[in-house]
Amino acid sequence: MSVHIAPEERSDSTSGELVARAVALQPLLRRYAGYGDVHRRQPDEVVTAMTEAGLFGLLVPRRFGGHEANLRTLLEVAEALGEVDASAAWVVSLGSVAGWLVGLASEQARQDVFGQDPDARIAGSITPTPAQRVEGGLRVTGRWPYASGAPHATWAAVGALVPGDAGAPEVLLCLVPMSELTLEDTWHTVGMRGTGSHTLVAEDVFIPAHRTIRLSDIAEGASADAASEAADRPHTGSVLSLPILCPLLGLGRAALALASEKAATKPLHHTVYDRQADSVGVQIQLATATLALQTARLHAEHVVDELDAAAARGTRPDYAARARIRAQCGLAMTQALAAVNVAADLYGAGSFAESSPMQQVWRDANVIARHAGQNAAVGYEVLGKALLGLPERISPTV
Repeated sequence: MSVHIAPEERSDSTSGELVARAVALQPLLRRYAGYGDVHRRQPDEVVTAMTEAGLFGLLVPRRFGGHEANLRTLLEVAEALGEVDASAAWVVSLGSVAGWLVGLASEQARQDVFGQDPDARIAGSITPTPAQRVEGGLRVTGRWPYASGAPHATWAAVGALVPGDAGAPEVLLCLVPMSELTLEDTWHTVGMRGTGSHTLVAEDVFIPAHRTIRLSDIAEGASADAASEAADRPHTGSVLSLPILCPLLGLGRAALALASEKAATKPLHHTVYDRQADSVGVQIQLATATLALQTARLHAEHVVDELDAAAARGTRPDYAARARIRAQCGLAMTQALAAVNVAADLYGAGSFAESSPMQQVWRDANVIARHAGQNAAVGYEVLGKALLGLPERISPTV
């Protein structure tokens, strides 16, 4: 079933209502289980339902029909969707954060994207491609891989590399209508196939200057003008870690539920146990995996609550805090993945039968956890340098 909410009612939705809509979509996601693997994109019916529920507008300003929801809501919505379909959760969470990014742009850019379409869906790829500065903006020919949600997107947020004012290269995030780009079918992967993360292609496309945002400003959460909604909801580039992490928390829930259910009836082969649940070894493994997932979620909760509290105060976390948040998200990712892998171990070799729901969870989780934006070692290095007072910054989004 879809959850249709009239646009004029969406901005009044509470956090609990938004999460409830995500939970209400779970039966629809189950109905289309397997579609993403076959077609390498989300089904139209699912995207329509998520759009009608207002989930792509979680972080979009209220005056454009969005919710201006807090980041705790983003976490819980993505987790609920990810419990059934991590690809659907991924498309929603990345699309929502893209809406926040538009909030950092100029007023004209926000009007361009959301003025006529409060349900605008934004695919993105921050990987920069060289662009040329021209009068009034940029002109670019290039390709951007891994643009999640691209088959259903109306806008794209893409990276451009241009000469900076001091001669050093500068990376800009550019907002481009999908009608000015083409889509190249390149998303052939083991997991997360339903994200439709194909390659965007531009041929001599003009991007007006008002639709560009400096990557350095994204890291700091700096808005392009004083009227920006970001001035009232001052987050930073730390937000970029959340859409990668949150769907994995949902997968962790799903994996532990599958393993627990199976343990009640499945024998522990080559032992005297008729049920896995009677084995102390299995009990210890399940407890360890449950605590690993709880550790991941506690770190995720700490991050979103800290960012939400700072936004409520009208402040932005400084670099030391952002460095810690980056490391926390990386640690949470490793703990959530550990929980999924232990659950798959408990489920046994049958996990990898094509008919098993565990194999989909395992594949999706292991693909998410390799995303460069959540490389735990990078996060630990960022934090370690900050703790030691070293000036070198190795990640432009922190």
